[in-house]
Amino acid sequence: MSSMPINNTNEKTNPDDSIKILIATDIHLGFEYNKKRGQQSEDSFITFEEILQYGKEYEVDFILLGGDLFHDTKPSQTAILRCMELLRKYCLGTKEIKIQFLSDPEVIFRHCAYKTVNYEDPNLNISMPIFSIHGNHDDPSFGAIGSMDLLSVSGLINYFGKWTDLTKINIPPLIIKKGETHIALYGLSYINDQRLSRLLRDFKIDMLRPTEITDCFNIFVLHQNRAKHDEYTYIPQNKLPKFLNLIIWGHEHECRITPEFIPDVEYFISQPGSSIATSLCEGESKPKHIGILTVNKMKFKLQKLKLQTVRPFIFDNLILKDEEIPKNYAERLSESVFKFIDNYIQNELMPKAALQLSGHPKQPILPLLRLRIFYNSDEEIFDEIKLTQKYCDEVANPMDIVIFRKQKNVNKKSNFSNSLEDDFEDIAQVFNFDDDEKNWNKTVQGGIKKHFSLKENKDKLTVLTVNGLNEALNRFVNMADLDAFKGIVNHQMNKTITHLETCEVDTSESIRNEIKNIRDKRIEEEKEDTMIQTVFNNVKNQAECFEIDSDINLSDEDEKKNMIPKTKRGERSTRGRSSRGDYGRNKTKEITAKKISSKIDGIEKRKTKKQDQNILENYMESKKNKIKI
Repeated sequence: MSSMPINNTNEKTNPDDSIKILIATDIHLGFEYNKKRGQQSEDSFITFEEILQYGKEYEVDFILLGGDLFHDTKPSQTAILRCMELLRKYCLGTKEIKIQFLSDPEVIFRHCAYKTVNYEDPNLNISMPIFSIHGNHDDPSFGAIGSMDLLSVSGLINYFGKWTDLTKINIPPLIIKKGETHIALYGLSYINDQRLSRLLRDFKIDMLRPTEITDCFNIFVLHQNRAKHDEYTYIPQNKLPKFLNLIIWGHEHECRITPEFIPDVEYFISQPGSSIATSLCEGESKPKHIGILTVNKMKFKLQKLKLQTVRPFIFDNLILKDEEIPKNYAERLSESVFKFIDNYIQNELMPKAALQLSGHPKQPILPLLRLRIFYNSDEEIFDEIKLTQKYCDEVANPMDIVIFRKQKNVNKKSNFSNSLEDDFEDIAQVFNFDDDEKNWNKTVQGGIKKHFSLKENKDKLTVLTVNGLNEALNRFVNMADLDAFKGIVNHQMNKTITHLETCEVDTSESIRNEIKNIRDKRIEEEKEDTMIQTVFNNVKNQAECFEIDSDINLSDEDEKKNMIPKTKRGERSTRGRSSRGDYGRNKTKEITAKKISSKIDGIEKRKTKKQDQNILENYMESKKNKIKI
């Protein structure tokens, strides 16, 4: 059935039929501003506690997180400990849970050790459930286990949306009921944007649709690029399924939490943004909010709450040629510019930062400052260390307060109108690229791909592949995965050795030729990402595929039957605590679905004889010796 129009309204509704959800994304626990200074920062944990306190204050039915709970792929033990302490403090208790979970937990949590929603676990007392997908920072990386899996097995978070197959993605919904209101919550954890874009173009992303619920409010939470940095490196906001009502968009840090209506597809998008600033760009300087989403049948409203514990952050731009800089002809021009900038920071930026102090006792006082200076002559550039020394005790980032940009023949508006270009400008400055040269071949990964695509360089990579190398580079840089290169090297090297052991090769030349054949075959397979996928799926997984509705605005194929997984709730034992009431406990409604049996075969991690980098050379040497004998 087609979805009913959605109204963002303030009209009074029956609270017994209203599902109240706190939404937040990109909390980045463990991020530290002061790593360069050898100091630790508590910002992320302070703000995370404020978010949890809001959940308690507004008595939400559950919290929905859109990924990047942790900043690092492999967070420190301290970060995990602090997170678990806060979750235990605010999420455990005997408060009655008023929502029912109607989906089959064996399907929703098929990747989890304990396949159940945590507040229905008889061994846990959950008072405020949290549902979360993972983002690019807390992605499991080259292993099947990540930080979110640890929180899941502890029972503190309901971890959903973890994909187990990169060739075709089926997304079952979490059906949540309260009174007369039903929510179908779809989640998709972070996937490489180019890969996900290809899956969308090939119509290989399917969503199940409820068949026995007439009015179901459909929410989709994802963690991907929304801004178009380059072709096929983002997800177009108007290319998602039309039947959705509201999309919670994670990964983008600029706060655009007020729902935006997309006319082409008639759904709303809410982009909560990050709860702390993790980069010194203009989008991060916007006020930080979380939201209280209230859904009543097919209507919703979103109340945004400004976070009071966020560190003050001021971003500004300055064009030197437009300023009246006092010139002292007895000193260098750079010295005059330094004095002007110093005065500008003291009288313009610092007062603005003071206005962002909320009075919250836990709000960090020292502000973040970023002044982007556009200059014409190199004589205007001064040594930034002088600012660092002066403001080392007054700001949180004294080592990078200013950044110099060479001004071009453009007006001020065109320089500053698009904050999404900040990252590209930083890269352009480092590599001396022009602003109009942002094609794929101007990126590091694109440069690697272009270099090894040349005929004279084709055979310089035999065991490794360019795709695997670039994927490891992406994870090393963007996810702080220090084992990324080690993982892909060991994986591709061991696959090559395993294949060679089954081949009848008699000479060193035949060994080299066979290795090239393996590489070429692997490159062909990587067009569908099946080779790199084996590195992720190194444990066996089994799942069920379901026949679904094709009403997805991506394909002209005939519509299939709508369906969701059949619930198994009635088979569960009754909990001993009567304070929970009948909500979400053993009185759930069965919803039928037509199942198609299938398997998603995982790859079992293979035990290797050696993990040494020279293992392949040793093998080739042994072959030579055997030939000589």
